[in-house]
Amino acid sequence: MLQTLERTNIFDARVLTAAHADALRALAGPGGLPLLPCLHPALEEGQIVGDYAGQDELQAAAALLPLYAEDPLPTSLRAAGYGADGQGAVLTPPILREDYTQLRHFLRLALRWATERYASYHVWAVLPLDLEHPEACDDLCAQYLSAGLTLRGMRPMVGADQMLIFSAHGLVKWRDPLRRCHLADPALPRVLERGYAAADFGWGKNGLELVLRPV
Repeated sequence: MLQTLERTNIFDARVLTAAHADALRALAGPGGLPLLPCLHPALEEGQIVGDYAGQDELQAAAALLPLYAEDPLPTSLRAAGYGADGQGAVLTPPILREDYTQLRHFLRLALRWATERYASYHVWAVLPLDLEHPEACDDLCAQYLSAGLTLRGMRPMVGADQMLIFSAHGLVKWRDPLRRCHLADPALPRVLERGYAAADFGWGKNGLELVLRPV
């Protein structure tokens, strides 16, 4: 269990087990975690991390699924060309209580746990994007990038019209930026496909601006 104190907030995260099933269902509801409706197998395999944040009730949770699994998310990711050999893992979008404010720290813990568990393989994370309301995703995308993830792709996938695909690997070299893009920029998927990635960002008058650099 990891506990740190930030201002008045307590970070109390741990790998969840079957003993936490009721707490997880109370947070996730009948639909389960995003892109993972069936929770029991993942709990039995120790594939879900959660944060109680010093409360009696679970405040945040996400699952780390191996890419060889037949769940919809890893299957869709393999089909899109990410981890086609089935090696590595993918972090599901987290589910959070409305007043939870420690997403960046939670993501960092989840990534550290993932890279320890899959040390020699690639770790991915995904975030659904609503193209009609991209501004709703701006803050979440900024949190992902601030946690050390790198935006590498944008594809239609299971569970969303478009899915932002992040890598736990940062950019090897810091190069001059190619351009800045908003999440709703129609050029963004093509630029990412050409071998560019976003590891940092800024804020403009229209919201989040991704800084795209060659990989």
